[in-house]
Amino acid sequence: MKTILFYGDSNTWGYNSLTDRRYPFEVRFTGILSERLKDQARVIEEGLKGRTHGLDDTLEEGRNGYKALPMILCSQDPVDIFVIMLGTNDVKRKFRNSAVEIGRALERNIQVVQTPWMWGGVQTPEILVVCPPGVTTDYMGSPMEGSFDEISVKVSGELDGEYRKIAKCYGCRYLNAGEYTGLGKTDGVHLDEEGHKKLAKALEEKLLEMLGD
Repeated sequence: MKTILFYGDSNTWGYNSLTDRRYPFEVRFTGILSERLKDQARVIEEGLKGRTHGLDDTLEEGRNGYKALPMILCSQDPVDIFVIMLGTNDVKRKFRNSAVEIGRALERNIQVVQTPWMWGGVQTPEILVVCPPGVTTDYMGSPMEGSFDEISVKVSGELDGEYRKIAKCYGCRYLNAGEYTGLGKTDGVHLDEEGHKKLAKALEEKLLEMLGD
């Protein structure tokens, strides 16, 4: 049986903006996929609230995805398919990164996953790059208003173009989650239950294609 590792932020973790808690496993898109793909693959979720591609957050320790990645890959080895969905926290107003800069951070993470010594010289995992749905103006009036602004909305909408180019350059599969679901209206940053269902459906189709290759 193959192993699929999901590497992401609060949306992979399953943050529920209505309760400030975590959605149950069976509601999260990773949980839905775990059930639907149970005969083909084992699903591992590695989601962390606030995780970035490679930025240190002075208010939240351990959120740098680039620094944590080698340890996580080694602990979960072997991995057949690596799915990365990051970038939402990178557009926070405190960081002021452009889409190009965030794309370069994604590129560094891909390079880590594709490093042969990380896997003892054996074949490296296939990579599925997932561009997260864009932040919306629904952040206004929510607890997310202090972290995101109109520039965050603009930059998050530009990530698809950068991510798509980088995925192609490195031979990765690609999925723009925003083509299948948007973010919940409660805060414009996190998936709601319906969003998890729609994302799971889109990912299932892509992953079945990859598992069948």
